Amino acid sequence: MTKDEMIEWFKSAPKGLRHERKLWATRKIAHLTGVTEGAAYKRLLIALTEADGRLDPEEFSDCA
Repeated sequence: MTKDEMIEWFKSAPKGLRHERKLWATRKIAHLTGVTEGAAYKRLLIALTEADGRLDPEEFSDCA
């Protein structure tokens, strides 16, 4: 799964706290790829960190 695909899963997560959205996306990524949730979480964090300048600030709002 590409980093862009992981970011899209994060963006499609139900609105809520950023951490809850990361966990939701992590579960989906882990299920689709067969990796552990821990590995999926790390990969998602890396993808989000690298894409930080390209993402809409609303995507990171804890009040979204």
